[in-house]
Amino acid sequence: MKFSENSDQAVDFLRQAVPTMMKYNIVPNPLNYTLWYSYYSNLFPLLNKELDETVERYGTCPTIVSETLFLNHISAVDQDNEQQLFAFQKILSVLVDDLSDSLSTTAKQTTDFSKALRGNVSTLATIETQEDLSPILKELSANANAICSANDIFQKQLTAAKTEINSLKEELDNSRREASTDPLTGLLNRRAMESIYLDFVEDSNSSADLTLVIMDIDKFKLFNDTHGHVLGDQILQVVGKLLKNACTDPVVAVRLGGEEFALLCPDHNLQEAHALAESIRSKLAITPYNNKRTGTKIPPITASFGIASRHQDELLISMIERADKSLYAAKEAGRNRVELAT
Repeated sequence: MKFSENSDQAVDFLRQAVPTMMKYNIVPNPLNYTLWYSYYSNLFPLLNKELDETVERYGTCPTIVSETLFLNHISAVDQDNEQQLFAFQKILSVLVDDLSDSLSTTAKQTTDFSKALRGNVSTLATIETQEDLSPILKELSANANAICSANDIFQKQLTAAKTEINSLKEELDNSRREASTDPLTGLLNRRAMESIYLDFVEDSNSSADLTLVIMDIDKFKLFNDTHGHVLGDQILQVVGKLLKNACTDPVVAVRLGGEEFALLCPDHNLQEAHALAESIRSKLAITPYNNKRTGTKIPPITASFGIASRHQDELLISMIERADKSLYAAKEAGRNRVELAT
C-alpha cells in the first residue's frame, strides 16, 4: 500500500472521508480516518466493496466491522507498508497543524482589520463635512458595523473549528502513543523501535553509532509456573520501570514481547551500551520482591543480555539476529551476564 505523497490529493481524500463519516454516524477515530481515507484513495478495491455493502446493510459502519476491515485489508501488510501507515498518520497530523495555524492567522488578521475599520469610522465621524456627505458617512458606518458583526460571527466559527481540530489532533496523538506503547509496562513496542531506527538511519550519516541491547529475564516460565502469571506481570512492570528510569535520551527502552526487552541506543558505541546493560543487570540481580497477596519474599530475578553495534548500512533485523546470538551465548554461559556480538 502506498498513500499519496501529494499534499493536495491527500487533503482531497480527507475532505471526502470526513463528511462520509459524519453522514453515516461513524466514530471519528484514527482507525476510521485511515479506513475511509483508504476508501477514497482506492487503494483496496475489495475494501471499498465491503464498506459499501456494510453501509448499505447497517446504515453505518459498526465499530466491530471497522476493526475487522482494518485488520483484514490494512494491518495485514508487510513491514514497508506498515511504515507507510505511520507516514499517513504523520501527514494527517501535519495537515491538522497547518489548518490550526491557518485558523489562528486568519483570526488575528480579521481582528486587526475590524479594529482598523472601527478606528477609521470614528475618525470620519468627527470631521466637519458638507451636508450632502452625511448620508455617505452613515452608509459607511452601517457597512462597517455590518462587517464587524460578520467578523464577530466568523471569529466564533473559527474558534469552534479550531477546537474541533485540536480535539482531532489530540486524538491522533493519543492513538499514535497507544499504537506505539506496550500496555502492560508502558514501554515502547517493537513497531515504535522500528520507526525510531528508520528515523535515525535517515537523519544520521552511515558511520553514526547505534547499538542494540536485547535482554531476556532468566527462567521466567519457571517463575510464572511457580508464582502465577499475576505476579509475573507485576515483575514485568517492575522491570519496565527499572528500564525506563535507566534510559535517558536518546536511549529508548522497548518491550519486544513476553519477558524479552530491548534498548535501542543511538549515539552509543558498544562499550557505552555494555556499561548501561551491566548497570541494569546488576541492579536487577539485587532487587528483592514481595508477593503482595501472601506477603512472601521472593528472591531477585536475573536477566541475560546480548549486544550488537550497527555495521554500516546494516538493517535492524540483522542487528536483532546478532544481538540474539549474543543473548543465547549469555544464557549458555550460565545466565545473568552480558555478551557482546562481534
